[in-house]
Amino acid sequence: MIIVDSNQIRFVLPHSPALKLFSAVARRAGHTLAITDIVLREVVRQHQDALTSAVNGYREAHRALNELLPPDQRVHSTPRIPQDGRMRKGFIARGVKRFEADIRDSFLVLSTTPEDALAALEMEADHKEPGLNGAGARDASIWLTAVRAAATREADSTGRRMPVIFVSSDGDFTAPGKSRDLAPQLMNDDTRKGRLILKSTVVDAMDAFGYPHQLVDGEGITRRDDFQRALIDAAITSGDLPSRQLDKIAEAEVNVSLISGQKGRRCSGDGTTLTTISGTWAIRFVFERMPRRPDGFGGGYRGVAMQIEGMALIVEEREQEAAIEFAPQMISIHGRDLRVF
Repeated sequence: MIIVDSNQIRFVLPHSPALKLFSAVARRAGHTLAITDIVLREVVRQHQDALTSAVNGYREAHRALNELLPPDQRVHSTPRIPQDGRMRKGFIARGVKRFEADIRDSFLVLSTTPEDALAALEMEADHKEPGLNGAGARDASIWLTAVRAAATREADSTGRRMPVIFVSSDGDFTAPGKSRDLAPQLMNDDTRKGRLILKSTVVDAMDAFGYPHQLVDGEGITRRDDFQRALIDAAITSGDLPSRQLDKIAEAEVNVSLISGQKGRRCSGDGTTLTTISGTWAIRFVFERMPRRPDGFGGGYRGVAMQIEGMALIVEEREQEAAIEFAPQMISIHGRDLRVF
């Protein structure tokens, strides 16, 4: 099990390429991703604050924009954001509810036991680590829940007990100075026997079970034939093209280019390479090229132009064909937008 603290979960939020990669690495190492109920409450509250601020900022920017534009160029609506205050609160509440559901889908939520909650309050009252530095019972309860998970972890079919990896950059859990080691006062039988391991970052956690992290060139990934096939299949499947165009696409000249998203993330270990990339790609299906007229005008082509935004996970095993999973989020076809959830 890998338990992620709130200071690290922001790097692996739902629908992000980083979470896709982290989840794949964790599964291959036999780990379940988890958070505590206190971390869940904290990140949901942070998301609500950020979403409220973003919505209000968007409305203020929309108002300021219209003040700068002449009447015939003004933008008369803010897409999907209600003007009415009560409806806007409902809009934000629905976004927060969806965010919490996505977090719960991505992470196992560990409940803080009443015993650990009481012990955390006592640590704060007694100024015992990790109940210091203003975090108090919050940090202590998260730590005690991680300790309990390590102590009660069951052995697998081979009799091996997988360790619990606690991922946090909070200074309350680390030794003084620049060390990333666990604070000496938090050492116990589980930490000494390797049942509970502290890692400061998500990248450190991936390194711990043999998957070092590196950045890769998005253009190079885009040029791969197998990646382009997966991208085109996703675009055709999700794009809802009319049958008359689908019939022509099989014989069309195809051009794929990366518009945005220049870097991907890659981890390699134990004979497996995992790569994620997110971005926006242009796909052009050319059915017929039109010749230029003697006056220099004309030309161009008949076909379909698409843009597809999303993320991909590429899994490569030794001597096996790569498995590519592409999750589209937005597809544009000649100005027609399709959101894919």
